[in-house]
Amino acid sequence: MALKFKHPGIVICLAVLLFLAFLAVFAGFIAPYNPEKADLAHRLQYPGADHPFGTDHMGRDILSRVIYGTRISLAIGLIVVAVSAVIGGTMGLVSGYFGGLVDEVIMRVVDAFLAFPGTLLALGIAGLFGTGFVNLLLALVVVEWSSFARLVRAEVLAVRERDFIKASTGLGAGNAYVMVRHVLPNVISPLIVIATTGIGSVILWAAGLSFLGLGIQPPTPEWGYMLNDGRLYIYTAPYIMLFPGLMIFITVLAFNYMGDGLRDILDPRARKELR
Repeated sequence: MALKFKHPGIVICLAVLLFLAFLAVFAGFIAPYNPEKADLAHRLQYPGADHPFGTDHMGRDILSRVIYGTRISLAIGLIVVAVSAVIGGTMGLVSGYFGGLVDEVIMRVVDAFLAFPGTLLALGIAGLFGTGFVNLLLALVVVEWSSFARLVRAEVLAVRERDFIKASTGLGAGNAYVMVRHVLPNVISPLIVIATTGIGSVILWAAGLSFLGLGIQPPTPEWGYMLNDGRLYIYTAPYIMLFPGLMIFITVLAFNYMGDGLRDILDPRARKELR
């Protein structure tokens, strides 16, 4: 029987995310202007035929910068979540499966990271190592990995007590085989859900750090820094902040809603409710 989704907007969100991916991949062909080229003769032009989103205080085309910013933001979100999921997922898998002293040590490290407010931790790491793409990724991975570790550990604790796990170990299967072959497939669904919503959170974090001057640096087009560029012109040229702000809002909303939809699809309990 086909599933009847509680969130029919998931199809719209999927279309939005595919469109954003298309912009990111083909930005060089879609953008009408060089996003980093200044043109002071046409600075602060309101949206029109030549510049649909207007130009900023340096005369750069905002539409082109927004399109290229899609590439930067999606790359940050995907890389940070992928690395965090691998690190946190591995730590959580090992911690939950072996338990005992191993679990105690790993969870105390996780608790130490979770004890710090995410904002202060990200700001501290970005301030310590400096600005730039790589350092921004490092700061966000440090903030994100612990949440993946705690989630996976909780799922593993429930899975490891099931009969098929005990049967596999009773037949002589090694720990590595059992974890990879039996435990991991049973915890992958919630990991996918939290990873999907996590991409939106990471994009928001990255925009915030760039807005504060601790992330991507000019002239690279990035939505958060574009907001910072436009704050001095919020009354005379509000469109400078409007369009990158809308892109952040739409992207984060789409990932969050997609995560809710995936939870309904992948969670067996939710599937029963949706039939």
